[in-house]
Amino acid sequence: MTVHATAGLRPWVVISNFPAWPSPYFAELERYAPPVLRLEFAADLDALASRPGPVGVVNLHRLKRLYQEPGGRRTRRAAEATLQRLQTLRTAGWKIVWTVHNLLPIDGQPVRAADRYTADGVLTLADAVVTHTHADAEYLRTLTCTPVTVAGWAAPTPVPGPVPAPVDALARLMAAVPFAVLVLGNVTAYKNLPATVDTFTRATRRAHLFLAGPSRDPDLTDVLTRRAAASAGRVHLYPQRVPPGHAHVLYQAADTALCPYRVDGPWDFFTRMIHPSSVGTALASGTPVIAPDLPAIREMTAGWPARLYAPDAGPGPALVGAEHTPTAPETCSALDPATRWRAIGAAYVRLAQVLHNAATPPRP
Repeated sequence: MTVHATAGLRPWVVISNFPAWPSPYFAELERYAPPVLRLEFAADLDALASRPGPVGVVNLHRLKRLYQEPGGRRTRRAAEATLQRLQTLRTAGWKIVWTVHNLLPIDGQPVRAADRYTADGVLTLADAVVTHTHADAEYLRTLTCTPVTVAGWAAPTPVPGPVPAPVDALARLMAAVPFAVLVLGNVTAYKNLPATVDTFTRATRRAHLFLAGPSRDPDLTDVLTRRAAASAGRVHLYPQRVPPGHAHVLYQAADTALCPYRVDGPWDFFTRMIHPSSVGTALASGTPVIAPDLPAIREMTAGWPARLYAPDAGPGPALVGAEHTPTAPETCSALDPATRWRAIGAAYVRLAQVLHNAATPPRP
């Protein structure tokens, strides 16, 4: 457990067992939040049982990692055990906060009853919920009486120094083509990338599409590899992780960022709540955006030269417009991630001050 102790507020313990522990989001918060927040990181709820010192705030993030069986399957039994642990912590005096990226899991196995059960249970137990946009907060307030704090959104802070050679080579290739469209992030089902590639090849004539990001789905990777091979060299697949601190290099080399999200079937909840990190990173890099017209995306891109499309219609017309009438570079100005992260840190401190002085009411 990593501890940053200082007198004053309750300890703020983030539960994060993200593979790049802590998660990129909380790594940035750790970098910019004032020390008064008293940030600590623990891999799981069980780590709190042997934690020395006073009780504080338990900050949950990616819930799905908390109710997985050893084989990786999310189950009702594991969900019930997690909620019971949270209830026990709350009875002992801990405050429960959920930082909501997405209301339900967005990758891996489809959303199941255990996922909805856990989200409902945490919203019932939580003393506070943190969202990134006002649109998300508005929807959450229809689901819970728990107070909702809008902390805002920010992109990864660029890392100074040499750019990894593969990322640099890809950026140079993007800069050399007539018009570069970038889709950056995990290669996963909720983006519907095969359909995105098909739409791109039909809608554009001279543009090149770059799909950059890791894949844990070999079948999906195979499909995209075949699509790229049949694209006459206009679709490029880079199935590797791009370090968050160097994502801006690719966005700045792109003429536009395409940020597709499905809203059908198990992803219909995106129509009500979504944290599109790809959109935020593109905006912070000064890159024009093509994305579905969803409430959170509409809020984030307000006043920005973005092309938002009806989610059911797909990005075809937006791609045509972008290729034929590119956005002038001077109309986009990059946002400062450090300034935005400091504002997020300040929002967490204000919430910590409220929770420090608030009595813990009973919850069912």
